Amino acid sequence: MKLINKFGLGAAAVSLLLSSCTKNFEDLNRNPVVSPVATPQDLIVAAEYKIVDRDLDWFYDNYTYIMRWMQFGSTLPTSTNFPSLFTVSDRTNSIYGDFYKTIGRYTSEIKSVISKMPAEQQATYQNAQAIAQIIQVYAAWRVSDVNGSIPYTEALRGRDSSLFTPKYDNQATLFPIWENELKAAIATLTSGAANQVSYGNSDIFYSGDIAKWAKAANVLRLKLAMRQLKRSEAAARQIITDVLASSAGLFTSVEEEFKFISATTGFARGTNWNPDTGSPFAAPMGMVDFMYKNSDPRIRLFFRRNSYRETAIDSLVRGGALSSGTTYNPRRYVGAPCSQDARTNPAYVKLFGVKTYNVNIGGKVSQMTLDTVSLVQTRLFDLDQSDGATSGGAYSMPLMTYAEQCFILAELSEKGIIAQSAEEWYLKGVRASIKDYNAMASLAKVLEFSAVENEEVETYLASADIAYTGTQEQKLEKIGVQNYINHFKAPHEAWGAWKRTGYPKEGGILPLEPFFTNGVKNTIPRRWQLPIPSGTQENVPNYEAAIKDMQTTGEYGQPNDLTGRVWWDMQ
Repeated sequence: MKLINKFGLGAAAVSLLLSSCTKNFEDLNRNPVVSPVATPQDLIVAAEYKIVDRDLDWFYDNYTYIMRWMQFGSTLPTSTNFPSLFTVSDRTNSIYGDFYKTIGRYTSEIKSVISKMPAEQQATYQNAQAIAQIIQVYAAWRVSDVNGSIPYTEALRGRDSSLFTPKYDNQATLFPIWENELKAAIATLTSGAANQVSYGNSDIFYSGDIAKWAKAANVLRLKLAMRQLKRSEAAARQIITDVLASSAGLFTSVEEEFKFISATTGFARGTNWNPDTGSPFAAPMGMVDFMYKNSDPRIRLFFRRNSYRETAIDSLVRGGALSSGTTYNPRRYVGAPCSQDARTNPAYVKLFGVKTYNVNIGGKVSQMTLDTVSLVQTRLFDLDQSDGATSGGAYSMPLMTYAEQCFILAELSEKGIIAQSAEEWYLKGVRASIKDYNAMASLAKVLEFSAVENEEVETYLASADIAYTGTQEQKLEKIGVQNYINHFKAPHEAWGAWKRTGYPKEGGILPLEPFFTNGVKNTIPRRWQLPIPSGTQENVPNYEAAIKDMQTTGEYGQPNDLTGRVWWDMQ
């Protein structure tokens, strides 16, 4: 993990980040705005930075849709602006275009720059090329994961071959390609090649630490294998076996995970980073109830206590607003329902409404407004949200975590795919997740932060819904639920994990609340709409061929049917 100042980029890197863009492959590839003096170091920081500097993803994809679909947040029942959760804006899915206009453009340009060097100099950039390849695969997978077929093998080639009408590769083709590219990158990084140029501080994730990059590549291979288990189990099992036998290894702690941590200035502040998006982002009922019931210490790291502090209750009693027999309720974490129709439920309206009290103390009448509902700890997402905190703070963005890796290995062990202890990996995963969020909340200076104590973790692990007991199905659900909670700061990962495992589920230990609008049950979307080539129409035939190919499974549906499934998301 690497601490970086947003404004600590070199001039050449800044010029890369300010380049213009469209979704037209000809425009994206013919004249990319790349400084003629750009070095691999400039290019790598520009590519990596665009993976994390994704405010539009947060505003549109996450805050508006995915976090609400996955019930990481809800709308206050008193809000007059309930978002339309199932009519999706065309501003979502911006990572699709950004892969071609920035991230992938810069990783491919690294290869081009190196290829023009003398042979003896090229030999010193083997590790640099391998790291660029890992970044490219990660970004391409992120795009394909929610879009399905994408241009890849023929994309990003406009500069060297004037190919502006790339074909779309389907996921059955892409997964083996990515596996081979990642294996080759790992082989390079572990080959012990001499005199290698390091990216150093230009690498915002690992500062050029090739051992950590090789581990990250193996974790990515493991993630891609899990995506393929339903469609291509034999291939997935082979990858898993190969990864576990790899000398490069996997993450061994939270300190090695693929995560971005900002410096204290500039990054993740205001505007699109603000999760409230016009109205306070309420804590969701299902997750809050589950966390409170089981004494999950992360509850105070994710959510804020409601307004009913003990001193407020005392003031209301003394001021005559509440009867003298009113006692303080120590439960101050209360979630709001996520379904729109639940807002009209009289019980919820009464319970979750904001209340204004007239308080008369010593003849002086004043008003006190309190809200039962807890809010999200917004400083986890936007450092401009003061939440009563001091200035400063650092922003954390987990991309591939040690906890997630542990949950994957626990699932594989429980299913008998690998011969390891499922319980051991599960417990490691829960502990790692709590440790991670404790650190992220501390860095962000969330409201009323208090560090998690070991005793709290052990109490949580002993709770009936958490302890690794029960049938295999119950154990798999516990793994899935913990993996889901761990993705609170990576909503797209929670969405993917939910699609793959089905957890959380309606009626489960952490119940997923069904969405109803005017009495009609809504279906949670499972993908984005694959963007139609804009500008020129030359690549539309390739786009149409890709849609037709994805429809052959019978699960993709019409192009604009976001409840349809991409290839890996098999029923």
